[in-house]
Amino acid sequence: MDCICDSCGMPMTTKEEFGGGKMDNLYCIHCTTPEGDLKPFEEVLEGLTTFVMDVMEVNDVDAAREIARENLKTMPAWQDIV
Repeated sequence: MDCICDSCGMPMTTKEEFGGGKMDNLYCIHCTTPEGDLKPFEEVLEGLTTFVMDVMEVNDVDAAREIARENLKTMPAWQDIV
C-alpha cells in the first residue's frame, strides 16, 4: 500500500511509516504522536522546517520555515489552518 501523508506529503510504504503503525492512518510517523494522533500544526511545521534545513540544506531558518509552511498549505490536513 503506497500512500502519502495528508499532513506533510511524505510517502508511506511500510507499516512503520504510518502514524501509530496503523496502515489506515492518513498521517505519517513524523506528523503524529506515538498513538497515531495528528500533532499540532506548529509542531509539524517545526519538524518539517528541520527536515528542510537538513535534507534540502537550507541554512536560513526563516527561509526553511517559509518553504515548510508553503508545503503544508497544500496538504489536506491544514487547509483550514494555514
